[in-house]
Amino acid sequence: MSGKIAITPESYIESVLGAPVPFAATQIASALLIRYPGSAIFLYGSGISVSASEKPTDILFDFYVIAPDYQRAKINSLERLAARLIPPNVYYFELKTEGGVLRSKYALLSIDAFERLVSPATFHSYFWARFAQPCRLVCAPVEWRPRLFTAVRQAIETFLQRSQGLSNDPLDWRAVWLAGMNASYRAELRSETSDRAASLIENYKEWPERVAAFSLDPGAKKSTNAAIAWRVRAIAGAFLSIARLLKATTTFNGGLDYIAWKVKRHAGVDVSVRPWERRHPFLSAPIVALRYYRMRAELRRDESR
Repeated sequence: MSGKIAITPESYIESVLGAPVPFAATQIASALLIRYPGSAIFLYGSGISVSASEKPTDILFDFYVIAPDYQRAKINSLERLAARLIPPNVYYFELKTEGGVLRSKYALLSIDAFERLVSPATFHSYFWARFAQPCRLVCAPVEWRPRLFTAVRQAIETFLQRSQGLSNDPLDWRAVWLAGMNASYRAELRSETSDRAASLIENYKEWPERVAAFSLDPGAKKSTNAAIAWRVRAIAGAFLSIARLLKATTTFNGGLDYIAWKVKRHAGVDVSVRPWERRHPFLSAPIVALRYYRMRAELRRDESR
């Protein structure tokens, strides 16, 4: 009799989501929890693993805040309406620490919306494609944890089973992941390089193969219907992407500061956002852009002298 203990899908998902996160991410999550008490907080994206050579102050950490409901999240009526019509609401958040300013952006969902959006009940891939990829559950109410792990498993199964019909070999886990990730990029108008999906699959280590083992439908076949469904998602995604971008001008609090930080980091130009511009980001965005181009032109003239 083997001494090995079988690892269930639930225990594997829980072990990955419960893995340690960088200290800087924990600091930000703790501050967000003060703002949204009783919530669960996921960390996803490149901020999950920070190398020793990277400075946390040079990283933009990405979070999902899953609140009990929008009312208790203490957002205004316009933001609550926006969250229900075109989820999620996205916000920018800075935390001053002894080591410098830590930066993040976070998406806000209610737990009921989260469970619905990662399930087959939701046609578009925006949510279930994200949560099919490895993330970290930084904190959560104890009683919510089974619900959250089940929701993540639902996201994985939805993503992989809806991607199988795109692959010539629907039981080849790697081919299904590649097909699904590339299709999800097109469904969000994301201009990723051709090797982006393959690179991420490699970085995810055992996750793609392990979750495919309990998520792929053994009876799946390549399907014209699946291809049509993904084309419809791409068309719908174009409108959703524009709608989310327009919505972000009103809900992405601190967005101009975030853009100014990125500009300074990548182009060396400090556009110095003014107080009135923070209060009216929709009106001031073109003014900040013009100031950036003018300062950049001046910087180039100085360099050429």
